[in-house]
Amino acid sequence: MSAKGRFVLAVLIGGALLSPVVSQAQAVRVIGQPDYTSNAVGHNASGLNFPLGMAVDAKGGVYVADRNNHRVVYFADDGDGKADRVYGQHGNFDSYSVNYDGVGGSGLPSADTLNNPTYAALDSVEGLYVADRDNHRVLYYAPDGDTTADKVFGQFGSFVLNVVNNDGTNLISGTGLPSADNLGVYALTLAVDSSNGLYISDSSNHRVLYFANDGNTTADRVYGQFGNFETNAKNNDGAGNPGIVSANSMNFPRGVAFDSKGGVYIADRDNHRVLYFANDGDTTADRVYGQAGSFTTNVPNNDGNGATGTPSADNFVTPRSLAVDAADGLYVMDAGNSRVLYFKADGDTTADWVFGQAGSFTTGVANNDGSGTTGSPSADNLNIAQAIALRDGKLYISDTGNNRVLIVPVQQ
Repeated sequence: MSAKGRFVLAVLIGGALLSPVVSQAQAVRVIGQPDYTSNAVGHNASGLNFPLGMAVDAKGGVYVADRNNHRVVYFADDGDGKADRVYGQHGNFDSYSVNYDGVGGSGLPSADTLNNPTYAALDSVEGLYVADRDNHRVLYYAPDGDTTADKVFGQFGSFVLNVVNNDGTNLISGTGLPSADNLGVYALTLAVDSSNGLYISDSSNHRVLYFANDGNTTADRVYGQFGNFETNAKNNDGAGNPGIVSANSMNFPRGVAFDSKGGVYIADRDNHRVLYFANDGDTTADRVYGQAGSFTTNVPNNDGNGATGTPSADNFVTPRSLAVDAADGLYVMDAGNSRVLYFKADGDTTADWVFGQAGSFTTGVANNDGSGTTGSPSADNLNIAQAIALRDGKLYISDTGNNRVLIVPVQQ
């Protein structure tokens, strides 16, 4: 039997490492639920409500963007299931207000508040970036454990504004045009590269912004808009107008990840593909996953002929998050198919492993019961999961529809 789609697990018994055996991967830890079969919404230190992007620190602690609780929670790697720190709620684990004012209700944005946060990322000194979606900004917290932000992107340095495409005139309402200094309605995903450069998926502006590690909050490069910071066309045609899909355009991009050569992967969500950009400063993609090698098609579950088909090892429906392992293998959170796909670092755009669908590449149902139909949550299925993170041989999956995070051992 082929091991494709299976997890190769090394078994340790009595201190001796036995030969690898083929096994379907299963989670070994769950955050947000008391067991693997529950999926209730939670509003306290043990629960989650629509968890999204995560970051994992050197100690194995996990930061989770707990979106509908308007907070980021940090879980130490101690297995007790309770968060040890909370951002966005003035240290209160039992509140979940939008822009919590610290006394029991919603207020205005500040350096201490959040409004539907969607992602977390860490730099090399473990400073924390948070995508504060509905405040149209990204916050940075110094690595001192303080839950008051120290820097803001997207609002010209102001912590009390949350203007869409802020034009720098400190408007309380109204929007300007996109620029290198602002963010649109939904800035959803973050990634930090090996040089501590910050990438922000400014999804509703159909672009990804790159900020060099120079202390500046003005972007230095833009993907998806032909190098133009002042356009935000969906599938930009090169003249700033909505056009057709190409190697230069994007439609609501999400996840970003990097290989050891400095190449950039971007999940181009609503084009149902993942793009790869070589480390040459060019914003034209060099490789595409999910569309049978074509840069000019964008159908969900592409059947290989440019038409919508069924799930396979070669296609996606709204991919949302990415991770790259030490061997430069690529993990893709294929949210619309409730699965994670893994591609070896050989340039092949056919996946080699799947999690969430009982080892099958041809099913894409939520909470797969093992027979290809929807069942209940378990240690090896997913419900419209939206984000992944990878560290030290563990894959962290935000299983959003089940209000939990799963931790799955993987081979690197």
